[in-house]
Amino acid sequence: EPLQPLPKPSEFEVFVQRLAGEPIKRFGSELMTSDDEPDMMSVSVPSDYALKVGDEVEIAIWGSVDAELLLQVDRTGRITIPRVGAVPVAGVRYADVERLITQRVSRVFKNFQLSVTLGQLRGLRVYVTGYVERPGAYVVPSLATMTQVLMQAGGPVASGSFRGIQLRRGAQ
Repeated sequence: EPLQPLPKPSEFEVFVQRLAGEPIKRFGSELMTSDDEPDMMSVSVPSDYALKVGDEVEIAIWGSVDAELLLQVDRTGRITIPRVGAVPVAGVRYADVERLITQRVSRVFKNFQLSVTLGQLRGLRVYVTGYVERPGAYVVPSLATMTQVLMQAGGPVASGSFRGIQLRRGAQ
């Protein structure tokens, strides 16, 4: 859904603008009126990202054997490659996963090349509360930023602000 312009200025904003004699932009308003809506699915995965249960691993193998596989990390933290078996990948850094899978596949096949990328990452349930357009629960990719989640919730209402955002995990 396209981003909507911010609502009418609040009474306080009108007062401040009148005192200043010029329009004053609300802090962070350019984030909400931009046509460049952030795409949470196109974030590049950092090399130190540790794979977790629910992440998808895309494997392309060519040479003596050809295969394109889309495998999900199961509850035990493994992916199962046909004719190779289970490979534990939970907790493995993204930079190291290709080497690990190549080692395991080389036990069964010879003369092949392999490429590993990550597909869809596991989702996180987050709750957005306070002075936002659409407070509630959202499922977002594990690499989503707070700004992206706030924008998905419609951004702050006229009485809200980008200044007092808090991230809470558990009791912290």
